[in-house]
Amino acid sequence: MQWSNSSSLRFFVVILLSTVGQASSLSLEERAARILAKNCYSCHNEVKKESGLSMHTHAALMEGGDNGPALLPGNSDESRMLLMVEGLLEPTMPEDDFLSKEDIDLLRSWVSKGASPWASDLGRIQLENLPEIELRTPARSEIASLAFHPSGDFVAGGAYGEVRLFDSRSHEIVARLPGHPETVRAVVFSPDGSILVAAGGMPARYGKVQIWETKGRTLLRSWEGHTDCIYSLALDPAGDHLATSSYDRLIKLWEVGTGRELRTLKGHADAVYAVIFDLAGKRLLSASADRTVKIWDVKTGSQIGRPLGESSAALYSLALHPSGELVAAAGEDKMIRIWKLHEGQGGELLNSFFAHDSSVLRLAFTPDGQTLISAGADRLVKFWDVATSQEKRTLEPQPDWVLALAVSADSKRVALGRYDGPVVFYEVQSHD
Repeated sequence: MQWSNSSSLRFFVVILLSTVGQASSLSLEERAARILAKNCYSCHNEVKKESGLSMHTHAALMEGGDNGPALLPGNSDESRMLLMVEGLLEPTMPEDDFLSKEDIDLLRSWVSKGASPWASDLGRIQLENLPEIELRTPARSEIASLAFHPSGDFVAGGAYGEVRLFDSRSHEIVARLPGHPETVRAVVFSPDGSILVAAGGMPARYGKVQIWETKGRTLLRSWEGHTDCIYSLALDPAGDHLATSSYDRLIKLWEVGTGRELRTLKGHADAVYAVIFDLAGKRLLSASADRTVKIWDVKTGSQIGRPLGESSAALYSLALHPSGELVAAAGEDKMIRIWKLHEGQGGELLNSFFAHDSSVLRLAFTPDGQTLISAGADRLVKFWDVATSQEKRTLEPQPDWVLALAVSADSKRVALGRYDGPVVFYEVQSHD
């Protein structure tokens, strides 16, 4: 290799020496963990467990997978993982590449010396070692979630790494609430407007919840839960309990005042994209990529009745009518379905209709119960008459997907959050 100038060579040497120095300062188990995080974790994590093996933590790795123990501490010659990375046992791992001799020797040394545990989980180790890349041009984060404050004075919008508070009349950003590791995918105000709950997290890593005091805009508490990011959250009518749903297929119930986990609801076979409490706070409804809407008893965590399973593809959104008697769900199959709920049972399908030319991304009833609003991947936002299921109005095509929508408490305004970054406002009733 020929270097065109000496400055390039000096830069390369400085970076190389810095990297070598950093690596040499790490313990043997930390260096082994970095190799596993870089080369193995994408296929052996808490969500994707190839051959039943997770390397999320040292303990999980030691449990092994479908083929038994992956490692035998102190015995590198018979450890299954080492035999596979060395190509002595099929299939060779990693599938798309080979480890360097230096990396294999280090792993072998680590196992021979007892395979001591590392301090963190591989997901965090992987994140800690991502390079910092400075943007050359400003980037606009998508608005992935929206909620009107009960007063109607401002709107909370979930963006990348923060919640933005918008004045609902001037449409200007009046505050930013930072501290999220990635996109804030769900926001909701308490019934009295005193707190704001925001949730998101790191995909394939963990979910994160933040509780903000609205007036002072101070962070009251935060916690992590789930093994993937949170896609939806809901507060019960009293504002005491919180439900979160995640790509990890689970729903968790929390105590808002303490962050204490109350129970985990299991039953969906795929990502859970939407949750909502009924008006009494006794039942929880959930919509999933497994094509079903399930109804849960909040107190016991058990399912109520049969799943509402008429959908032919993943469900992305769920909306409860203000009467509490109807629930609408929609998603990838372009249709909106409306069920009538029965106390202590499931529900019956009242109506279904094609709503958009592509996936339906978001649904919301107006608080007066007269209108159902839908946003689709066809970049259209439509207003439907609840009594007849007839289309009343369609907004002009948006420049990009509408990922979030929220309606003011007086049913007069709707806020739309788009993939290309802005929050835009429309009147629910057309004045044309």
